Amino acid sequence: MASLLPDKRSDRLRAIGWAVLGIGMAGAATVYAVKTRAADPALDDTNALGYARSMQHGMGVMMGASGAILTEWQQKLTSPLGQALIVAACAALAAGYFFRVAWVLDAEEEDGG
Repeated sequence: MASLLPDKRSDRLRAIGWAVLGIGMAGAATVYAVKTRAADPALDDTNALGYARSMQHGMGVMMGASGAILTEWQQKLTSPLGQALIVAACAALAAGYFFRVAWVLDAEEEDGG
């Protein structure tokens, strides 16, 4: 197993970053597939006729335009696609950390430090 990893620390960090990114994207696709298939089409308050429009109007009256925007964001982020995008974004941020550290290590090596 050790022979598969690169010798330089920065190259190992880049390899870890790519692995984190790949696993994160696969995880996001899995979350999307599972949540989409498990979605229950049962009638409830959120998909009842006129509910969304009524809720947007009520939120606009109580909290103004910012409340309506935040409610819309909340609905989009709790959808299966929104949850998959959150997983993908977290994976990208974690992978970005490894890429950044590898870049800094390479820059220090070039400077002779």
